[in-house]
This record gives sequence, structure tokens and C-alpha cells, in this order.
Amino acid sequence: MSEISSGTLVRLAMWCKNMTAIKDGKMDWPGFSYSDSEWERMYALAAPVTYGTYQKYVWINAVIFIVIAAIGIAVIFMPAAIFLFPVPAETSALKFSLLLAGCAFLILGGGLPISLRIASWLAVDAATRAQLAAAPGDAALDSKVSWQINRITLIMCGILVPGMLVWITYDINAGPIVTVIKWVAIGLMGVSTAAGVQKQRKQK
Repeated sequence: MSEISSGTLVRLAMWCKNMTAIKDGKMDWPGFSYSDSEWERMYALAAPVTYGTYQKYVWINAVIFIVIAAIGIAVIFMPAAIFLFPVPAETSALKFSLLLAGCAFLILGGGLPISLRIASWLAVDAATRAQLAAAPGDAALDSKVSWQINRITLIMCGILVPGMLVWITYDINAGPIVTVIKWVAIGLMGVSTAAGVQKQRKQK
């Protein structure tokens, strides 16, 4: 019996496609490091995934996660904020920051694995699935990836609280600067990832 289910293997293969594209684009994601043997296995799992399948996966995952995040804000954050802070003017910055960080952790920690699972199920066809065969160590690699994602989520939400407190305490008003920086960062990451995938595609 395989140590990893077919659904988990497909999801792992899509993650491997993502990470190998980043590596081929000469980029690194802090907190996501792998040994040489793990990279070798990740390239093997990513090989059957075509460029079109990967792009479909990325877009489906983005749409699903946005929907999950919107539901989380409407169902968790807003009701909790209204219940806990009936008088907004009397709400302390620390309490509000803790609530926001907690909700962000729930949405990211719970919503992202769900969106990744659904996206891989919808994007990957039967032909691609047939080319994926489990190997010893795949379950351990999948567990490592899951831990890395959860760890980064925890760090991001942990930084959110002191960051918001500093922002509020010093009444920082960055205006459009933060928005520009955010979209530039997103754009650069997207371009780098696309370039890496395209380079990998040409090498085949």
C-alpha cells in the first residue's frame, strides 16, 4: 500500500511544479529550503505537469482562496469584531490587532490548504495523474511542505500584530506608497515564476 494517497500526491506534484519554477527563475522563497535529494524528487514529480495545467492550477487556486478569504471575513472577522467591540472608538489597538491576526491565521492556515486541494483536483487531468507514481519519502516531503506553509503563516500573522501596533501608535500614513510596493512585489513574483516555468518548458 502506498504511503501517500493519490490526491495528496497530485497536490504535492503541483507544489513541486511551483517551487521548481521559482528555482529555475533564480528565485528563493525564504523558509522553503530543500536538500539535493528532495529537489531531485520534486523535479521528478513536477515533470509530468504541463505549463497549461500549472497555469490553470494557479488561477483556480487564486480564485478559490479569494472566495474563502471573503467568506472568512464575513463569517468570522466581522461578527467577532461587532460582538467583541460594540463601541469601535473604545477598542484598543492591541485587541483589534490580535483579533485580525487570529482571523488571518485561521483563513490562511485553513483556507490555503483547502484551495490548494481543490485547485489540484480541478486542474489536473487523468492523463497527468496516470504519470504520477508514489515513491518512498513522498509522505515525508508532503509533511515538510505542510509544515513550511504553516510556519510561514504563523510568522506572517505574528509579525502582523507588532507591525499594526507600530503603524497605529506612530500614526503612519504611507498612502499610495504601500499600495505601489505591494503590487510591484506581486508583479515581480509573477514575472519571475512565469519566466521560470517558460524556461523549464523550453528545456524539454
